[in-house]
Amino acid sequence: MKYLLLFAFSAALFALEEGSFVQYQEAEEAAKKKEIEQSYQYPLLKEIDGTTEEKTLTLQQRVVDYFGTFVTSSPYPGVRATLDGNDLMSNLSNINKDLKILLELSQSSAFLRKEKIPFPTHPRIFMSGEIEFTGFVQKDGAGHPRSDLNLTDAELDFLIVMAPWIYGFVALEYEDSVDPALSTSRVANSRIKGESIFVTMGDLSSAPWYATFGQTYLPFGQYTTYDAVHSPLTEILFRTIARNVALGFYNDLFHVVGYVYKGDSYVGSGNNVNSYGMSIGCHFTSGQFSGKVAAGAVRNIADSIGMQGVFGDPRNREKLHKVVPGANAHVNLSYGNWNLIGEYNQALRPFDERDATFSTNRTSFKGARPRAFDVELAYAFNIYKRSSSIAFAYSRSFQSLGFNVPRERMTLTWAYHLFRGNLLSVELNSDKLYSNRCRAGGNSVRGNPYFINPSYLGHRDYTLSVDYLIYF
Repeated sequence: MKYLLLFAFSAALFALEEGSFVQYQEAEEAAKKKEIEQSYQYPLLKEIDGTTEEKTLTLQQRVVDYFGTFVTSSPYPGVRATLDGNDLMSNLSNINKDLKILLELSQSSAFLRKEKIPFPTHPRIFMSGEIEFTGFVQKDGAGHPRSDLNLTDAELDFLIVMAPWIYGFVALEYEDSVDPALSTSRVANSRIKGESIFVTMGDLSSAPWYATFGQTYLPFGQYTTYDAVHSPLTEILFRTIARNVALGFYNDLFHVVGYVYKGDSYVGSGNNVNSYGMSIGCHFTSGQFSGKVAAGAVRNIADSIGMQGVFGDPRNREKLHKVVPGANAHVNLSYGNWNLIGEYNQALRPFDERDATFSTNRTSFKGARPRAFDVELAYAFNIYKRSSSIAFAYSRSFQSLGFNVPRERMTLTWAYHLFRGNLLSVELNSDKLYSNRCRAGGNSVRGNPYFINPSYLGHRDYTLSVDYLIYF
């Protein structure tokens, strides 16, 4: 009887100890799970707040992070992605967008490895985009008043992440330009077109190399600007979009990228991959000071969007008498709330006189050698605890009258973040046209465009614009 009582007491004691240990294990697992939930948020969705003060994961985030099959809106890899770290730019550069997205994704891959979280096995789709509406009043070069209200931009972006080292990107953009051959109605001319559409392979958290193929803005220049409505003359003249293959290298100090493509303009038969280019730069950060300096070259500047307005005209047929290479240098420096941007582009030799000419006296013409620079200074500050900035930009072109651009452009822009994803900008712009003694020849723009019209040459215009941009 004594042994029976001892056995019963011991069994109860062991049961109590076992139960306590099981409870301890369950409590420990619950604590670990809660700790993970409170600390882990997918880096691309880091701005999505949880439902409680502890920022626990929402149902959407659980699905995103652990199951992987989802479609979600995220402005970070799309239209608002920028290496310059300033979301108050109304016009963010589309150059090196593949690298910008790759840097975002490499952060998420590094985080998953650090936390030993398996990478989602299913494709993930991020959506982003923007809608932009602009109103302006203007006093043109002849002193005549003008005004307008216009839907100036709309874009829908899709980022498809297949694996840690491969993703695709598709940008669909609304086009608001008027084609008189179709209709003089802006609404009737509205259409959707593919803009940047490409595939990138690489994982910068594992290796510094990456490759991109598809349709992208070539990494010739940067064209970062605070201007809300009027683009800098460097961008208008030299920015180029093409279907290309690019190979890049990026680490903590250097960025190098080379690319090949088949340009629209050509010399000879025009049936080959006939153009190429390269860019090299460095970036650095030290305390409040950060910067980026880069330079590049391209074989043929006639493929740029601005020059295709001339050479791409059906009457001109794209065939050149000689190729004109170009060079670019740009710098972006930030210190505290200040940001300085500078860029310079130029043709390395003149165009053939049968392709594009320029005259300063209306009589003697020579081959045009376009070049341009842009300088911008911005200061960021808060108004009622919301981000704001004010920026001044000065842009200048040379021997570029034939491409329908002004001689100089000055812009003062104030931007204000009304709410998350809502940016209001007020811009005062003044364009100084080329002298009334200047003329352009060779291939020409159809009609009598504004900047080339002799009745406006030698004058200055003034435009006040209000621009409202929402992005998601």
